Amino acid sequence: MTSATSTTSTIRRNFAGIILVLGSIFSSTTFAAGAVEMQVESIIRQAMEEYNQSMENNDPAAWIKYFSDNVNRTSPVSSQSGKKDFSDYMAGEYKTFKARIDVKKMIVGGRSAAVVFTWDATHRKSGDSVRIDMVGVYEMGTSGRFDSVVYYFDPAKAGKLIADIKGN
Repeated sequence: MTSATSTTSTIRRNFAGIILVLGSIFSSTTFAAGAVEMQVESIIRQAMEEYNQSMENNDPAAWIKYFSDNVNRTSPVSSQSGKKDFSDYMAGEYKTFKARIDVKKMIVGGRSAAVVFTWDATHRKSGDSVRIDMVGVYEMGTSGRFDSVVYYFDPAKAGKLIADIKGN
């Protein structure tokens, strides 16, 4: 009976040890994932502020620096692939509009973030204003820069103004 009690006690201690080890592994993973999400959220917030500042200074390069060389940008009205294509598009946007982003909500999961915002812009030539509610889904690569961004919005609200970006 003593041998059985001793064996049972050893099994319980070993089982408890395994549970503690597994618990620490999963809690470390959770902490690490939380740390990544906090970094992504911080970079997204910084990038949104930088968009506003770079628009104010008419300096698209300050915004473009947040994106990787192989960035893909998609929206209901256009798509770009690669840094040059993306940079050319953004140069057109900066030339055509003076805009601000007003972030309403952000949801971060791993290296992905969905940002709900209002894009409030004035067409530089005509003075016409456009205000579009949007969602941007940003995917951060291991480089710490965004590899992908997909924008969702109602293109009818932008009308001809958005088409003017391509014309510049």
